[in-house]
Amino acid sequence: MEYCLDCGGKLRGRPDKKFCDGYCRSHYNNELNKNKNAALKEINGILKKNAGILEKLGKIGLTTFTQQMLFIEGFDFKFFTHQAHGKHGEVYKCCYNYGYRFINDDELLLFIVPPA
Repeated sequence: MEYCLDCGGKLRGRPDKKFCDGYCRSHYNNELNKNKNAALKEINGILKKNAGILEKLGKIGLTTFTQQMLFIEGFDFKFFTHQAHGKHGEVYKCCYNYGYRFINDDELLLFIVPPA
C-alpha cells in the first residue's frame, strides 16, 4: 500500500503500513465505527431510562404498578437487558438491576435483581 487509507497521503516506512500516523488511524477507525456506536448509544439510553423509571418507582415504595404508569413516564417495553427467573419459574424482564413481570394484563410487579 502506497497511500494512507484516511488522508490519501504518500506513506513512508514499513511496506505494510496503512496510515501516515496515529491521528489518521484513529480518524479512519472512528469513522468506520460511528454508525455502530451511535446505535449502541441510542439503545443504551433507552435501557438507562427504563431502569431509571423502575428505580424511581422502587424508591417511592411501589412494588406493584400499572402498565399505563410506565407508559406515562416514557418506558419502552421493547427494550430490556435480560430475563431473570423467580423461585416459582416466573420470568422477569430486566433493565440492568431492575425487573418487572406481569401479574395480569395491566398490573406489574417490581423486582430488584440481587447482585451476582
